[in-house]
Amino acid sequence: MANARDVHVDVILESDNPVKFSVEPSPPGSLPMGPNGELIFANDHHPGFHIHFHLQDPHCLGYRFPKNSDKKEAIWSQLGSGACPSVGKWEVFQPLTVGASRMILTVDNPNPKPAQGPFGYTLRVTKDNGATYLALDPGGVNQNGSQSMNLSLAAALLGGAAAGSLLTLGAQALLQS
Repeated sequence: MANARDVHVDVILESDNPVKFSVEPSPPGSLPMGPNGELIFANDHHPGFHIHFHLQDPHCLGYRFPKNSDKKEAIWSQLGSGACPSVGKWEVFQPLTVGASRMILTVDNPNPKPAQGPFGYTLRVTKDNGATYLALDPGGVNQNGSQSMNLSLAAALLGGAAAGSLLTLGAQALLQS
């Protein structure tokens, strides 16, 4: 059985007043994004994802993820279109670890079958060790669970089965004549 797919996402915090940030797969193109900047998760034969969110603070605002002992405060997730959780929920992402000077949050997304579809998640960063949090609310889409074959392989198998059926019918017609 394959391992969860490791993906990296840069979370670039531009401003905290007003809140301005972006999430970008790293390297670019390593994870598809939707038209509104949402991350799209398609497993490609893996049992889900381990997502490593790398907090980038180019303007030295001083934010970090919470301490590892408070990792459940670092991310909340909820199923549904436009669903940005405002209280602790972990319906999609499960926090695993906070590391690298609290600048990397690693979460598990099992991305189960059937497809869960759109979901909201809130990344929560702090600069006062958890007394207050800044909420970053990007979006995502879980498209599927573990895949056993890709579409081109499925098409080849179906095409081969159809050709085999035609050959069998032809052989039976010859034997009957």
